[in-house]
Amino acid sequence: MKHHIIKSADGSHTLKLEDFDECYHSNNGAYNESVHIYIRCGVEYLSADKYLNIYDIGLGTALNCLTTLIWQQQKLHRGEDAPTIHFNGIEKYPIEPMEALSLNFPEHIYNQSIDCPFELQTIKEWWHRIHSCAWESEVEITKGFFLTKHNGDITQVESDYFSNNKFPNCKSVIYYDTFSPATQPQLWDVEIFKRIYCGINTGSVLLTYCSKGIVKQALRDAGFKLERLQGPPGKRHIIRAVKQ
Repeated sequence: MKHHIIKSADGSHTLKLEDFDECYHSNNGAYNESVHIYIRCGVEYLSADKYLNIYDIGLGTALNCLTTLIWQQQKLHRGEDAPTIHFNGIEKYPIEPMEALSLNFPEHIYNQSIDCPFELQTIKEWWHRIHSCAWESEVEITKGFFLTKHNGDITQVESDYFSNNKFPNCKSVIYYDTFSPATQPQLWDVEIFKRIYCGINTGSVLLTYCSKGIVKQALRDAGFKLERLQGPPGKRHIIRAVKQ
């Protein structure tokens, strides 16, 4: 999918599709969106758990992977408990590693916090490992953070993808971060949500930036209980769907 780099409103980069009026992240702030939806409303919701499986549906630039890793490592740096994480990213159209490494996420994350506990070089090394590691293989990016990148199509993934994981008895967090229903409606089909629901354990959650009525109904029809939460800048509401 042809795209080019642009700067979003919070100063962090994103990629804009050339054939659609849509970006890989919110153009109101790529980094802010990732932290608000997937960290604050997602992993922090289950942060008391010892182990977490995370599934990023639409790995894209892997910004969500980096923000999740930094969240975990910040907690450990402060001497707090943090879950061991197995991060699974699925992506049909992987971007080239060199292009990913040209994105300004490490610098933005380092500069946006005056009390960042990590050197910029450390964040860059994590970013490089995320994008240089082999696909279809489990890699430990840093202690307690495992990554498996899958080159695949979510419409073809069965339920066992979400249950055949490193921590089979723990809860999962699903980052449903695909392109919008207007751009790729097939990615928001109820059958996909049903397969996710069947594959994850009770207490697991799915987060998505999209709160359109058709998406909410598809999630309900799959069995999820929905919570409407305040969105990041530029987004009125987001959805947290819980398997009870």
